Amino acid sequence: MSPATSATAAPRWASRAVRHDTLHTVSLVEGCLREDDAVLDIGCGAAWVLWQLADRHRLARVAAVDIVDLRRARVHEFALFDGIHIPHERGTFDLVMLNFVLHHVPDEKKLLLLNEARRVCRRNILVLEDTPVNFLDRWASNRHGESFRKRIGSRQPFGFYSKPKWEQLFAANGFPVAASRRISRLARNWRQPYARSVFVLGPF
Repeated sequence: MSPATSATAAPRWASRAVRHDTLHTVSLVEGCLREDDAVLDIGCGAAWVLWQLADRHRLARVAAVDIVDLRRARVHEFALFDGIHIPHERGTFDLVMLNFVLHHVPDEKKLLLLNEARRVCRRNILVLEDTPVNFLDRWASNRHGESFRKRIGSRQPFGFYSKPKWEQLFAANGFPVAASRRISRLARNWRQPYARSVFVLGPF
């Protein structure tokens, strides 16, 4: 058992849908992962993804931060943060994940959080995002954003960007893009066939 694995609990899945979505996210992350990596999950939510990564791989360290504690998988190295300032030293982590997080961040603060992710990262940042293309995508994104805001008791604005807009933001602010691709609309849930994309930034 790796140090990262021993630092996590073994909960039951909340549902089959959660399990399916989690394992799909894990499959995208694994392409960036190396043995003995230190991994940070920004906006970890229930922490299902970090739990599965630690369970499946030998990792030197797994850590998580979020603005609220919604963990179902009890990743022990967890810290609350203000949504911008990450409480870790520069260059601490090999891989930093922002899995479906940045759309919950107000537009004027997105770059601030990305710069913080870059500060604590020494190799790659993985960004998974809903990237709306059509009316249905935008409607679903807005509904999701409003629902999550109510869930955590927030009145902060949120914003969903298209894939080209994310690429423009990365290019304009010195984030090298190692990979940028759309995720199949049916890869996660056929009842929610919305546009999503994965970006791999770095190396830094």
